Parts: sequence; C-alpha cells; structure tokens
Amino acid sequence: MTLTDAIIVLLLAEKIHGTEEAIRSAAKNMAKRLPRSKRGLMYDIAGSKSPRDLIRHIALGLGDE
Repeated sequence: MTLTDAIIVLLLAEKIHGTEEAIRSAAKNMAKRLPRSKRGLMYDIAGSKSPRDLIRHIALGLGDE
C-alpha cells in the first residue's frame, strides 16, 4: 500500500461516513498497513483537531507525484 492509496481511503471514509471520527479511525487502520517511514502522516491526521481539512489539503497535492 502506498501513501496515495491511504489518502484515498481517508477521502472515501469522509465521503461515506461524513464524520471526523471515521477519518481518524481510518487513519489509524491505514497506519498499520503502511511502511514505518510513512506512518507519521497517518498519526498526524488521526491526532488532528480537523482531520477533514488536513486530508483535503494533502489531497490537493496528490496529482504532483
């Protein structure tokens, strides 16, 4: 799994469930599936006051990879 895949999962969690708690839960689950070097971002999202805004900001840069 790549970081891009994990961000897409978080965006889907936002779209389907519409709650920040669902985004946090998905971020924690994705952190377990990512390589250790990429997990920090998922934990940052899970601990954020506004994970919805954070993943939207990150998603804006996905096309640059």
